[in-house]
Amino acid sequence: MSRNEPPADDAEAMLSIPPERLRRHPRLLYVRRASEAAAKALAYSRGGGGGVRTYDDIAYRYVCACPQVPFLGVETLAGRAADERRRQRVGLPADLARLAEQRDFLAHRHLALPDGRFRMGIERGLLYAMAEPGGEIVGRFPLAVRPRALDGLTEPQDVRPQPTMAVRRHLTESRWLPLDELIRCARFPTMREAASRLVRGVFPRRHHVFVSHRWLAVDQPDPDGTQARLVAWHLFASLCEAVHVAHRRGLRVPRQVAHAAMNMPVGVAGSDLAECLLGGVLREVLDDTSLASAARDLERVGMDAVELGSAEASEDAGLEHLSALLDALPSLRPLLERIHIWYDYTCVPQAPRSPEEQELFRKTLEALFLLQFAGRTLVLLDDVADYLGRAWCSLEAATSLTSTLGGRPDVLHTGGSARPSGPATDAESLRSLVHDRQLVIWRGLLDTELFRLQTREECVSRLGLSMAEPGDLPYLYDRMLSFAVPNGRTSRQSLVTGVVPLPDMAEDRILVPMPDYSGSQPVDGARPVRVIGTLQGWGGLNLRGYVEEGHADAGPPDTSPFWHFPAPRFTGPAPTCHVAVVAECEGEAVLISSWVRRHRAELEELLRVTAVSGSWTAVDPVPVGHLPHGRLRARAVRADVWVVVGKSGLVANDVGQALCRVVFEARLPAFTVSLDIATENVEQVVGDVAPGAPHSGLLSGWGAGYEHPSGLLYMHLYRHLLQWGASVQ
Repeated sequence: MSRNEPPADDAEAMLSIPPERLRRHPRLLYVRRASEAAAKALAYSRGGGGGVRTYDDIAYRYVCACPQVPFLGVETLAGRAADERRRQRVGLPADLARLAEQRDFLAHRHLALPDGRFRMGIERGLLYAMAEPGGEIVGRFPLAVRPRALDGLTEPQDVRPQPTMAVRRHLTESRWLPLDELIRCARFPTMREAASRLVRGVFPRRHHVFVSHRWLAVDQPDPDGTQARLVAWHLFASLCEAVHVAHRRGLRVPRQVAHAAMNMPVGVAGSDLAECLLGGVLREVLDDTSLASAARDLERVGMDAVELGSAEASEDAGLEHLSALLDALPSLRPLLERIHIWYDYTCVPQAPRSPEEQELFRKTLEALFLLQFAGRTLVLLDDVADYLGRAWCSLEAATSLTSTLGGRPDVLHTGGSARPSGPATDAESLRSLVHDRQLVIWRGLLDTELFRLQTREECVSRLGLSMAEPGDLPYLYDRMLSFAVPNGRTSRQSLVTGVVPLPDMAEDRILVPMPDYSGSQPVDGARPVRVIGTLQGWGGLNLRGYVEEGHADAGPPDTSPFWHFPAPRFTGPAPTCHVAVVAECEGEAVLISSWVRRHRAELEELLRVTAVSGSWTAVDPVPVGHLPHGRLRARAVRADVWVVVGKSGLVANDVGQALCRVVFEARLPAFTVSLDIATENVEQVVGDVAPGAPHSGLLSGWGAGYEHPSGLLYMHLYRHLLQWGASVQ
């Protein structure tokens, strides 16, 4: 940076620079435009129109107002609806649309990654190499055939078994419908009708399926039996897929997973559901001989016949076609009774209820989360907006992210095929949408419980959630409080606010991330860290606990993005420590910072330090909630030890990773605390995930720094964070 460009002392001065001066100093123009990009996105997302906007509407408008980037990670219901309207206006005929979906799969594929600098992306079972800068796709690699680029980067990893034994004693009164009984009935009966056919409790060596669905009528969720037919065919076809994969790969051979490629399976692998059936049913029941017999039966019938029947499942009245197909596959019949289904209309007493049935209903409601935790959630999906707009369905979909193994619920489209063909699946789309929906719900809950800006009824309304019975609100809201914390989402459009702390190197110099800094993942999937110990940190994300402990009643929370800890009662030789909180939004940052202040002593005892200062940085992909600070600046910090606190994804990536790298290159001890990990969540950074080129530079002439009045988008963060007029070595 040239010293001929005078620094701007504050945001107003920067935004009021005369146009002729901007033309003489184009870099000033770039920083002004970077600051304006965030300000305009916020203004557009929240302005215009009458009344209070819904959170989803704010999120959609914010994304639209931001500079567009490839492989955008955030999706909204409003955006989905707009895309659907656009497709209906200018969409291709159905046959051509299906052909267009195959374009990437039919494109030329490289045998090896091209030379040069690029980043990786995964979508619809393809590994993409994208050139930097620009994001141009320079290579496509199907994961079903192990790409050479991933040689040596995969390791065996099965889908984890269902935790039935862990919750068995809590679900002794639960009722489940075996798959063979569903096929026999060809519909979902009431509990009274199916009392003798239901299995009570959960058991090992079984596969348990929790079905989340919309009710299609007030008194009957599945009037014409379409949902029953689709569920039966979907589970049967997935069982056939499990047999096919086990025969090709080996019954006891685990699938290969590439951690460096977002933990995606590589080589011969089935869907998550098929892999779960393989490990939880086939391996428990079959041996190599019986598997070979089942594979021969399936080969004689043909997987094409199974897929064709699944595609026409909605038309299989009485499941006659499926029953006839099972007659040709006698080796599979004994496996069907080991697949147990939980469907509310069948497994919960319906009104009017006797006193005994009412007690069973109450116990089932209390154990609803455990029912999902015991197995895999299967979402029956037709109208996505309506499904996620229903409070019960939205809660079940959100719970599935925390309770379903791997956070990946299965999705069954009820508008047509039970197993839709083509590379773009509804499962991938819904999982992404539900993840992003959790971001919005979390911010609504923080506005309600942390900042006290609205009532619970207003929160549910702004989240666009409806419920048939208003009396369900207390239960539904409490459940949302318990399981609302999102797993994290990265986006180049994220709004960064708060304080970015940087090591003070004395003599008016600081160590800063390079302007072209970009995060990276270790090639082998392992971060260079050393485990230090465990800090009971989940309380830092426990909004329900924060409310129940009365912290919310003590007055407005401290929203300052930088603070000094009170002087300790006892002084000693312990090194000083700065605690840098990295959060997903300002509300989450305030919540974690409050926990850090309350648990300062535990942190100091574990690391043998004296905490002297703290800060928070919010990296918000959907800034729809309250912004108590709403600004961004860097701040020089002098401390002997640094601790980066937040969710594991934020600590290891993006701003959290940049802070760790800068501190490490300043030759200072850097520790991380991952609040969403129960044990061994305190680690020391002992190396760089991508050694080689420097990630930081020494900046002289630091001065007072520069404040961005509306924050910065993450894509502009490192290039435009600092004050102009200083030089970088």
